[in-house]
Amino acid sequence: MKVKFCIIKNIKFILAAALLLGLTKSALSEVYIDKPLNLNKPLNLKLPNDNKVVALNEIPSAFISLGAYLPTHAIVVEKNLHKLSVFKMLTNGSYVIVKSYLAITGKEQGDKKFRGDNRTPEGIYFIVGQKEGSHLVQKWGNQAKKYGPRAFVLDYPNIFDKRQRKTGSGIWIHGVDSNDRMQRPFDTEGCVALKNEDVLDITQYVSEYQTPVVIVDEMQVVSHDSLLKERNKVNDMIQSWRRSWEDSEFEKYLGYYSENFQSLGKNKEGWYELKQKLSKLRKGEIKVEISQPKILSFRNQLLVEFLQKYSSPDKEDFGRKYLYLRKEGNDYKIIAEKWYATPKGKSELAVINDTNKKRND
Repeated sequence: MKVKFCIIKNIKFILAAALLLGLTKSALSEVYIDKPLNLNKPLNLKLPNDNKVVALNEIPSAFISLGAYLPTHAIVVEKNLHKLSVFKMLTNGSYVIVKSYLAITGKEQGDKKFRGDNRTPEGIYFIVGQKEGSHLVQKWGNQAKKYGPRAFVLDYPNIFDKRQRKTGSGIWIHGVDSNDRMQRPFDTEGCVALKNEDVLDITQYVSEYQTPVVIVDEMQVVSHDSLLKERNKVNDMIQSWRRSWEDSEFEKYLGYYSENFQSLGKNKEGWYELKQKLSKLRKGEIKVEISQPKILSFRNQLLVEFLQKYSSPDKEDFGRKYLYLRKEGNDYKIIAEKWYATPKGKSELAVINDTNKKRND
């Protein structure tokens, strides 16, 4: 099958065209990597002989850590290379590419800024919902067929986007009305589109509110040693933040927060007053336990996510915490927090307990 392009803007587009032609001719949707990852070139596609994957010598710079517990999958969308890749973090801290898929993105190039600009946003997102194509057609009619059999909802605009006054909504990873559409690499209104069989296939790697999706032009890679150094640095910072909160050392605690912090309608000063009031009410008897965090990086942004158990004489809660940090000078500072209540099942408590054991060993 031949792909025709009216205008070829640059060399990257030529490479993308070659990628699309190769995919069409071989009818491939999966790619396995058997050598160090080079994300500066289109993938060298070949038919895998088995399901073997090997550890990568170079790792996407966004994945400082995916935590130590399931699920440990994460997704990268590279707009210029027209692909979506699923990564997995192994127990030894290394990474593998599980699968890669042909993906198409927004009609207009660049990062999304405004509603209706037909651009695909760039940044760190989480999958927060799933929609079935049949339900969308029932709700919106035949025009919804363009989303294919399934769609995964991303949390655009996230807190970083809102701070930059970006607008718009409804950014999904979805299927298509016809796989022929996949011959046009820039063809959505801002979403990420996959072949229908591929959007169904990635379901096995998706967990709502837990699977991160990093969208970039092209992913930068770093060495395992470099990433491990950054991981340890951020983990130490998060543990120090946790201890200062637990010990009511508020001067130290506030040092981790930006002067531009905003959460729950409170700025940094209001946040300090709230925490100090709660500490006095609970006579300083506060215990904060957290799981090993997911740590994701994008430009000057850092997103840290973990399970959190909070205990005091009159209150106990358990949930998923998100810390949004931005680099200010040489340090990352918290600009916002989010927390969602989570069912406190045995598996979630085991994550907390095992993390504490490792911390105390």
